[in-house]
Amino acid sequence: MERTSAELKRLAREKLTGHWGLAIGATLLMSLIATAVLIPFYVLFLFSGGGTVQFIAYMLAVLFVHVIVMIMQCGITRMLLGFARNQDSELGMLFGEFTRRPDRYILATLMIFGIDLLCVLPGSICWSVGILQGSVLANIIGFVLYLAGTVILIPIVLRFNLTFFLLVDNTRMGALEALRESSRLMDGNKGRMFYLYLTFIGWSLLGMCSCGLGMLWITPYMNQTMINFYLDVTGELDRMEKSESGAEFFE
Repeated sequence: MERTSAELKRLAREKLTGHWGLAIGATLLMSLIATAVLIPFYVLFLFSGGGTVQFIAYMLAVLFVHVIVMIMQCGITRMLLGFARNQDSELGMLFGEFTRRPDRYILATLMIFGIDLLCVLPGSICWSVGILQGSVLANIIGFVLYLAGTVILIPIVLRFNLTFFLLVDNTRMGALEALRESSRLMDGNKGRMFYLYLTFIGWSLLGMCSCGLGMLWITPYMNQTMINFYLDVTGELDRMEKSESGAEFFE
């Protein structure tokens, strides 16, 4: 049964009841770790006057932090899956994925990044050439190509949006297999997910207006909703409801 966005969000609020502190704490700790790692490199780059070596060091630090945050985010995904399945979850899950073949997450990220790059690279190159040479025609062509690439990219991103949920949920699944399975599951569901993301635009704007503090609540809410979408698409929510209905019947 395909559940509406309102139903998925209501279920997310129910599953987060009693777990908000843990979800917010994990999100905050992940942000603090990323900031703590980046600040020394940023300060070094800032006070060096923008030296090339310092810039390279800063960009390498950004790449390293991105990988670390991505793996920790997968740990939060496992935590939220636990909430959805009424299983025990703990803050230590934030770091648990570093011991569960993290190379799968890194490879999946690189593969998706490569696909994304292919979509926007032609427009980016043409636009850059136009800016450097002062060519109005090249700028226009570059803008059109970039816009077209972005439009093409949206359904591709949606198609692979379940990849990391699958990798977290199936520890033996490889990156390529997860991409294929995500593509299969998202057939006919890309519009639903796109609309689901749109429903959080207002919340996200509200969170940003609060100097980002509101995002500590909004981010777990949105992520838990996406977990419910994943469980809905795979049919697990239906099985869970049947199991709960059966248990109530026997009681």
